[in-house]
Amino acid sequence: MGTAPEEHGDTLHGGRGEARPRSGGRRRDASLDAVILSAAYDVLADAGYEDMTISAVAARAGAGKATLYRRWPTKESLVLAVVAHIGRPPEEQELPDTGDLRTDLLALVDSAWLGGPASRLRGLRGLTSAALHSPRLADALRRQVVDPYTEAYRALLQRAADRGEIAPPTDIAVLAEVVPALATHWLMFGATPPTRASFETAVDQVLLAACRPGR
Repeated sequence: MGTAPEEHGDTLHGGRGEARPRSGGRRRDASLDAVILSAAYDVLADAGYEDMTISAVAARAGAGKATLYRRWPTKESLVLAVVAHIGRPPEEQELPDTGDLRTDLLALVDSAWLGGPASRLRGLRGLTSAALHSPRLADALRRQVVDPYTEAYRALLQRAADRGEIAPPTDIAVLAEVVPALATHWLMFGATPPTRASFETAVDQVLLAACRPGR
């Protein structure tokens, strides 16, 4: 009695995952959705998925818990909406193009997406913690973040190979997975989020080292 919904499977109605039918007629406020999803992203970044609660999200968004549950009846559905809300890396549409592979790779690391490297890594660490608890969340994060980043690295490497900056033979498909794979490992299992220096080391000592002639 008096137990918060999130203590019962994070659903509004006793953990059964059933939401009451909407009363109908009221138009959903998309601007409020954006506020709530941004708040959920921040709470996830601060607390991780296990310790994230609907109460904390509602408080940060300045909304009632019932408002959240009407939209997303479970914590999983809320975080799936967060993944969709953050969008995809802008570099998917416009790659860095300085004419130098190392500079382009580090520009990808330094992307301003989601507030820049430090802020983005905190947020992605929270999302990665969610992926450990849900195959649906893991798949959404892979499609929304990991795959676009892998493709961006592949495109940068291929462009460098086309201009002769990478020594053949080089397995570009494998090399493109190096930094995203390391990032996923750091975010899942590291005690703290990786730093920009971690990525610079990976670029210089792993990725570029594998591309040098005579390696």
